[in-house]
Amino acid sequence: MRKLNILASLLLCTMPLFGVDAMEKLLQNAYEKNKELKSLESSLKVINEEIKLANKLDNPVLNFGATDIWLSDFSNRDSEPMQAYYLGISQNFPLTKKLETKKEISKNDFQIQKYKIEDKKLKFKSNVAIYIYTIALLEEKILLFTKLENNILKLEEFFKELYKTNRADQNQILKLSIIKDEIRIKKIDLYKLLQTKSLNLEKITYSKYENINIDLKVKDRKLFAKDENHPKLLNLKEKIKKYENISKYEKQKKNSDLKVSLTYFQRDDKFEDYVNLRFTMPLSLYKKEALKSAKAKFKTIELKNSYEDMKFKIQANIKIFQTNLDSSKKRYEIIKNEILPKLNQMQKNLENYHTYKNINSTSLIKNINKILKYEIEALNEKQKYFANLAKVYYFAKEIK
Repeated sequence: MRKLNILASLLLCTMPLFGVDAMEKLLQNAYEKNKELKSLESSLKVINEEIKLANKLDNPVLNFGATDIWLSDFSNRDSEPMQAYYLGISQNFPLTKKLETKKEISKNDFQIQKYKIEDKKLKFKSNVAIYIYTIALLEEKILLFTKLENNILKLEEFFKELYKTNRADQNQILKLSIIKDEIRIKKIDLYKLLQTKSLNLEKITYSKYENINIDLKVKDRKLFAKDENHPKLLNLKEKIKKYENISKYEKQKKNSDLKVSLTYFQRDDKFEDYVNLRFTMPLSLYKKEALKSAKAKFKTIELKNSYEDMKFKIQANIKIFQTNLDSSKKRYEIIKNEILPKLNQMQKNLENYHTYKNINSTSLIKNINKILKYEIEALNEKQKYFANLAKVYYFAKEIK
């Protein structure tokens, strides 16, 4: 039974195994169940609201009260001109475009979070791909061991017939029996590993799927780096823009607000009412804004270096994965197309040798062990190939 997760379709972003519509549907289904991704997507809504508020003025301040209250007589409000009730309002008005810049910073935060989510999704697809290929290859390995087990069983019966005519001894029969038992033990381990990997896949996808056919053909693939379109790089580029805006914002904060206050004073009838109009502005005497602006500039330089470093690492990883894929493919093809056919032919020759008087049963058993060894080695190379391919899905833009 093939217990492969339908989420193999997630690999469609880089490999044409299924239809695009099916892939999108399955991706959406998986992402909606992933709690971490849902949490990150919810944060986008919060940031979007911050963008709406970013360029709005501060709330006006309302103030009211009474002046010149006599401690000896609180009710006395008509003895001198300064005694009055007042009602005032004050509002800050920016003299620079700092609110527009603040809005741009909020937009930067939105994009940074968006790229972070895309990066998480790419990693998620890569992890799912690793599990899917591992499960598929474990099943293929179980089938191989079952086939070998059946071949050993037939050969054991063949040796028992030879034993009746004194052309094989009991030790040779026992050796074959031991090989058969070792294969059975290996199958138990493989079934256990298959179950564990399947459960781990269910754990990260929150779903259980079966009977999905995966393309396990080892073939030439040309890898292409995502370059500047990789969400990790886009994230860094957006952070650079953010800190450039922060530097700009700190400069705009210097002497940037004009506070206007208007207060109405109501006095006793024998005195005339009046208003106060006041304008205030902060003075940047200690150059705090300039220091913060310079700090943001240094952060921009740091991020630009990180961007170039990340870009180089992505390109280097693609080259490494390309080398690993090519190497595994070559080794796999040599084993499958050259070594194993020769060993299988030798096996047939040795099995047919029983028509002669003296059969070389020792060589027959040694050849069986070699076939077993190279069949496993071929599958191991295949596993290396697809392990590298699954990791590539995080880095690669296209696979041909």
